[in-house]
Amino acid sequence: MKTILLVNESRVTLELIKVYLVVKDVRVLEARDGAAALIIARAERPDLILCDLRLPVLDGPGLCREVRADPALWKTPVIILSSEADRETLRACREAGAHDVLRKPIGPRELHVAVWRHAGIAVGLSLPAGSKLDRAG
Repeated sequence: MKTILLVNESRVTLELIKVYLVVKDVRVLEARDGAAALIIARAERPDLILCDLRLPVLDGPGLCREVRADPALWKTPVIILSSEADRETLRACREAGAHDVLRKPIGPRELHVAVWRHAGIAVGLSLPAGSKLDRAG
């Protein structure tokens, strides 16, 4: 079973991303700040960390640097979500070791592609049984 660690201080954002990531055989863990995420990552060794740029205690690039410095986690893909798209922010994320930086607001397709590309995890939308889209797929 693959594991994804979501890190965002907003409960609403966490829930939205969880809807985007629903799939069988994927366990989703949550943290509300970078320091808590690091503790969870060291204990659970997720297959992917998906975090916000701006986090309390330890920001996204800081979390990424800590993951890269940990011998047990250094290969773990980290994707940072950011509403900022300036070159300096992108450079800082890349220098910290982020595998990707996705611009918010993010849609499900872009998120699915990034999760597959960096962790080999196929995810999909959660749809109510019997919905028009559910029957089409």
